Amino acid sequence: MQKVFDNPSQLEALAKQKFGFPDFIMMENAALALKNLILEKKSAGQTKCLILCGKGNNGGDGYALARLIKGELEPLIFTLEAPVAAEAKAQYTMCKKMGIPFITKKTLLELLNEYEKPQPCGLIIVDCLYGTGFKGQLAPQILKIIEAANKAQALRIACDISSGLAFNANYTLTMGEQKLALYSDKAKAMSGNIIVANLGLERSLFENVMPAAPHIHLVEPQDLKLPLRTNKASHKGTFGHTAVFAGEKSGAAIISATAAMNFGSGLTSLIELEHSNLKQFKISPELMISTAIPAKTSCIVCGPGLDKSLTGALEQISTWIKSSANKNPAVVFDAGVFGNENFINFLQKIQAKANTRIVLTPHILEFYRFCKSLKIFPKQMAQISVETLTEDPQIKILLGQKINSLFPNATLVIKSANTFIVSGGQIYIISDGSPSLAKGGSGDALAGMIASLLTQGYNAKDAAISACEAHALAGKKHGSDAYDLTPLKLCR
Repeated sequence: MQKVFDNPSQLEALAKQKFGFPDFIMMENAALALKNLILEKKSAGQTKCLILCGKGNNGGDGYALARLIKGELEPLIFTLEAPVAAEAKAQYTMCKKMGIPFITKKTLLELLNEYEKPQPCGLIIVDCLYGTGFKGQLAPQILKIIEAANKAQALRIACDISSGLAFNANYTLTMGEQKLALYSDKAKAMSGNIIVANLGLERSLFENVMPAAPHIHLVEPQDLKLPLRTNKASHKGTFGHTAVFAGEKSGAAIISATAAMNFGSGLTSLIELEHSNLKQFKISPELMISTAIPAKTSCIVCGPGLDKSLTGALEQISTWIKSSANKNPAVVFDAGVFGNENFINFLQKIQAKANTRIVLTPHILEFYRFCKSLKIFPKQMAQISVETLTEDPQIKILLGQKINSLFPNATLVIKSANTFIVSGGQIYIISDGSPSLAKGGSGDALAGMIASLLTQGYNAKDAAISACEAHALAGKKHGSDAYDLTPLKLCR
């Protein structure tokens, strides 16, 4: 896992102070990293590099880049505003003295318009306008420039972060460390591949100058812990029994149960509730059907496809937890539960059994409704909306941690373009998800996968992390931009 920082400017200031780094050292290393990335990723014949520079140190990185690539590529600089940061001013002056061309806004727009047409080799555009400190909305004239840059046939690289999250980068070279601002849903759409640049200091030394370890972590494929079967004397009972409630929309339960079975659950049952439409489906003979929670159930999935049936399901779970012979009962709550007015009281009661493993898996709209029901929106943030939650990861984390404090036994999975897992006050970000997963039923499959790992003995945090990462990687393996990935294909 990589550490993720929500205060990057503080980290950089501490590193400069501790190791006596002058400002220009980090700027030089940032520019060198940009140069190396451009040379690595550019196509044959791409020789013209347009650098968009703002007034701060992001612009300074751009001026330093222009100086470093002159002679290998043809740099063109557009200055949005005269530099104000001391190092940016120095880099600007050097570029002027080296005779690097500075172009006007009119020339810039003409150039970008020219590259809208197919070219034998496209342009290289580097966005050094605004860094992570930018707040608010881009001015219309700046947005016009960025939109023109997005339309050009070009390799687009963002320095540190896409300006105003409007520049559509193929690559974002972020300086020094992973930044939380890069993991909003909006940032995901504009960042392309995120690469961390070295600023002249080995990364662990740089990151460890913070007095307290960060509580936010980026999950990587190597963090995946699959339920491998190494015990040669095992049998089906060794790997637990997952039970999934099937209500009015039983297709959701079938998807969830199938995913649980295919992700290693030793036994898997569908529990047919009063209003279930289970009989209208052709169900795999590998799935068992019951009218009550089977005696040796290890984990239950409650929520997918449930409406009128939900109250009865919650009553069965409450009885099961109280009387269960299982010393570590587990429940995954998904979908319909987050709109149920009785769910909060129910959750408070069942978590009183300290060894109950609970995972909550709302998507972003369900998360919003759940927070509203819990009345945990801060007074100064009365205008929070679903859009706010997708655009501001800090608010998402704040609310997630409040839920974590209310229900300490529960691990929370906030499903979105970037999925945030909140457990024990720690945050884990799953960024490998792709648009191919954007289809009804994908969340049902994920609930089943999490349940399967709980059934096989994982704790709630590890089950959530590994299942979410496996789910994301399965979508990526099928094709990040594929339209034909269905939940049942995902379950295979």
